[in-house]
Amino acid sequence: MTDQLPLNTPKGKTRVIQVDPASVRISPLNPRATTVHDPKGLGRLALELREVGQINDAHGETAADGVIELLAGSRRCAACMLAKLPLRIRVHGELSRTEAIAIAYRDDREALTPCFWDLAGGWSRLTADGAFKSDADLARAVGIDKSTLSRGLAFRKAPDAILDAFADRGDISLSQWIDLAPLVEDPDTRARLIKRAAIIADKGYAAPRVAAELKAAAAGKAEIKAIEVRNRHDRVVAVIQPDHRGGFAIKVKPMAEAHPSFRLEYARLVNERFVEIIKSWFDREA
Repeated sequence: MTDQLPLNTPKGKTRVIQVDPASVRISPLNPRATTVHDPKGLGRLALELREVGQINDAHGETAADGVIELLAGSRRCAACMLAKLPLRIRVHGELSRTEAIAIAYRDDREALTPCFWDLAGGWSRLTADGAFKSDADLARAVGIDKSTLSRGLAFRKAPDAILDAFADRGDISLSQWIDLAPLVEDPDTRARLIKRAAIIADKGYAAPRVAAELKAAAAGKAEIKAIEVRNRHDRVVAVIQPDHRGGFAIKVKPMAEAHPSFRLEYARLVNERFVEIIKSWFDREA
């Protein structure tokens, strides 16, 4: 994304106003034009707005029908509605389409940068409306290199059967997609990815875990199931999750309200079970 305000606005062409957030709409040029914002994240932002005010301006332009369209600031707008506060907008006048796009994709506002999924969606929409003669022109307009643009466009076209393995597509990073993209494009490995994705789709794994599972599936490695740790009442107190690289993630049942003796008991059970696993884990067949 571009890293600075991409135009020298003529004097008198920019004004800062406060408006009812319900009176504006999101510009189709905004990379978050179709994004459904996380309610918990909006709640935190709304609380911050009530406590310290709006630090960063939203940015917009006036549409032909007189309504202000937000080029940037859709989260702030939604949070202001939630907090019942006015939205402060820097309204830019007489922008060219290229200038408007540059503002929509600039990332120097110290606000939350759109995720890779949202950015890729914005690039896809700009590609579809034929506003640019080439991908190189579009990449320059949004402040990225052509290879990143190509990866983003491919990302938005990836099979839902694979992307559904992720609890939230917005959590998928560019680096994760760079690793997965060639596996998705290859027909043989794509079939393995789809099969593994169907198995893990409802497990709520974090994005790094899903990416690791999919890469393991492409390499022909079987899913590694979590190992439960149970107490004397046969209740699960922790799970130990091995990975294909010889690492282990241990998740213990919340202990904030447990008696101190129970906490020590959980730790002892986890330690004993983990030692048992280590003794034989690396001697098993891969």
